[in-house]
Parts: sequence; structure tokens; C-alpha cells
Amino acid sequence: MNTSHKALLVLLACLIFPLVENTSSAETQNPVVDDVALAEQFVEGLAALVENAPSKTQRTLEAGNALRLLAQTEGTTIQLPDRQHVPAGMTEESLYQRVMPAVVVIGSIYKCDSCNDWHLGSMASGWLLSDDGLVVTNHHVFTEEAHHYFGVMTSDGNVFAVRSILASDRDGDAAIAQLDTRGVVLPSLRLGDPAACGDAVVVISHPAGRFYSLTRGVVSRYHCHDADPATMATSGGASRTPRRRNSDRASRITPAPVWMSVTADYAVGSSGGPVFNSSGSVIGMVSRTYATQPSKNHRRHDSFGNQMVFKDCVSLDTILGLIENTN
Repeated sequence: MNTSHKALLVLLACLIFPLVENTSSAETQNPVVDDVALAEQFVEGLAALVENAPSKTQRTLEAGNALRLLAQTEGTTIQLPDRQHVPAGMTEESLYQRVMPAVVVIGSIYKCDSCNDWHLGSMASGWLLSDDGLVVTNHHVFTEEAHHYFGVMTSDGNVFAVRSILASDRDGDAAIAQLDTRGVVLPSLRLGDPAACGDAVVVISHPAGRFYSLTRGVVSRYHCHDADPATMATSGGASRTPRRRNSDRASRITPAPVWMSVTADYAVGSSGGPVFNSSGSVIGMVSRTYATQPSKNHRRHDSFGNQMVFKDCVSLDTILGLIENTN
């Protein structure tokens, strides 16, 4: 068999197997992720949902409506149905395979002024909180330009329309949306107990379109500060600074959100990715990074002022604040 024939067989194999498929090796059983195919499947699947909707009001969520719903649902809580618990005592390998189906891609598509094709807009991460289509991600994921349409894709390539936003927390960078599951019972994740500093964590997300990447680390610290790093409190105390939720609730003062920093790596596209403990329960969610700037004041030691990247995650506290009866 010549080289060209071998290449053709490899190509056919990639087309035949699902977009995320386990390898045949009994030793590893590692899912193989096709990044390009998943991105294409997302655009094609979401475009079909938008174009085939019976009416404009039944289309998947559009960015302009998303901004309106974020404002309307600020501070709102939801009721959560009973969910099946994730088994405890899993190894990291089985954790990845167990939780992967409930970790989703969330993003948008849009049409430009130059052609009739649908284009990929933003891509981020998220996770399923219930089998009836409650999905959790960052608040900022839904702050897209007008005429972008949002959708969610599971690891098997199924694409679902985002119908509405049910609860949101702008300052805490969290939102819970409702999918149109089309009657499909979806996998879901369990919320865990708060992790202590030094506890091991696992992040599964989609950094820079590298879908379903797993990174490890520990909880670095818990902290609270304003959204602008330049206004971070310099005090070492644990007191919270007050914040206002929005203009139409100006009389309601609430504490600043508590953030959880981790050492597990992530990048653009990881926003909304779940942070797991060693049992596979969600104990936080990726939000943002903050990089220190090299200092010009330390001329005697080159090592002083080197850049450090802080990885701030939505805390379990903030997530639970969007859910009723979580005690």
C-alpha cells in the first residue's frame, strides 16, 4: 500500500468516527478531539437552528436580547431540580471521561455584510447544571455584538439553541441560561463543597479553540476586589467592599463577590469552564486572568518584577447565589 492510499484511509477514518471518540486502546481509552470538525459542526448546527426556526421569536437567543435579559435577571435566583450525584473517589482519567459530556461549548454565529455565509463569532466554555438544559457560563460571554446568535454544543456535536437567560450576576461574572433541549435528557454536573486553599483542582475548558483541554492545579487563594485591578484593595483583611447591582436597584447594597484564584492554566476560550475537585464536583468556574507588569524600579535584580498571571475564577459562593434552596 503506497503513502497516498494510507493517507486516504486515515482521512476516511476521521470522517467515519464521531467528533469526539474514544481510542481503541484498552490501556488509554482517551477521547480524541477533532478541533476543526467541532468548530465547523457548531457553526453548521447553530445556523440550521436559526434559519429553520418557525419565527424570529423562536430563534436562538440574539445578542441584543441577551443584554436585555442580563439586565432583567440581575440578582434573580432559580430553583434547581434534583440531580444525580457524581460518584466520589474517581481517578483523574475517569473524572475526565465522566464529566466531559456535561462540559459544553457556548458561542455565537453572525452574518457579515459581504456574503450570505454564517461566521463563527465568540467561542467560550460552559457546563450543564441540570438534565433539562440549565447551562452555566460567565456573564461576559453573553455581551456580544448585535445580531450574534448564541448556541451550545455538547461533546458529541449536538447543537442546542439558547432560549433565555434566567439568572445573572454581573459583578460575579456568572449567568444561568435555559437551552431548548428538544426533549433530549442531557448529562449534568454536581455542585461540590467549597475547596480549601491548597486543594487540588481540575479545569476542563476550550482554550483558543483547543476543545476539552484538561489542566491541573490547586486553589491559590480567595479574595475580593473591584473589577478594575487598578482599584484592588491593598488591605490584607477579609472585609468585603460594597457594590451596587444595577441602576434600578440602586438602593440595594450587596457585598463584593468573592473570587477563587487557581494555578491550573487556561486562556481565551476557557471562560465559563468548570473547576472540579478530585471527586468531579464543580467548585468554581473560569472567569479571567490578570497579569502583573514588570517593574522598572528594581534595577539591581532582574528577577524582581517578572510577570505573573493570576487566574481568577467565579467562586462556588457566587454560583450558589444564583440558585435557591442550596443549603
